Amino acid sequence: MNQPAENSPPSNALTPAQSRELLARSWVKAQSSVLAFVIASTPQFTDAEDLLQEVAAEIAIRFDEYDVSRPFLPWAFWVAKIKIADFYRGKKREKLVFVGEAMDALVEACTRVQDMMTEEQQALNECLGATTGRSRELLTMRYAQDMKPRQIAAKLGMSAAAVRVTLSRVRTALSDCVNQRLGRNAS
Repeated sequence: MNQPAENSPPSNALTPAQSRELLARSWVKAQSSVLAFVIASTPQFTDAEDLLQEVAAEIAIRFDEYDVSRPFLPWAFWVAKIKIADFYRGKKREKLVFVGEAMDALVEACTRVQDMMTEEQQALNECLGATTGRSRELLTMRYAQDMKPRQIAAKLGMSAAAVRVTLSRVRTALSDCVNQRLGRNAS
């Protein structure tokens, strides 16, 4: 497991503002994977919600131990494993469902999913960067400016139906582009 290294540069080598920013950005990227891991490791969703908050707090408290030269997600999983073990000890359960290799396998699965999501996001960003003209304008108005199709139609002198059809075609083209960049066969 990717635990903090004893002789590595700690995150406290950063300024307090840089450290806070790194923590915030790293947590935003990792939170959904950590949540999936915690949900899979606990019997009740309400327990998972409480545990996620405890994991986030523990990560913030221990962030000066984090080695910034290493990936954040495995370290966050390591902290989550500690909090999950504490949770089960606190419940005084005699039998733990996820221990040792089973929990490590779950961490690996969550890491693979996060990596896939990151690759897809990068491919989507590249495809969006290649989108120009009316398509880019429609995407910007719809998703960046959160305009409804009828608002876009009024602004561009189009019908709302034409806006919806065009956006559908642009989304399909983006999906095809992402699949192509990831080497997937579009079906």
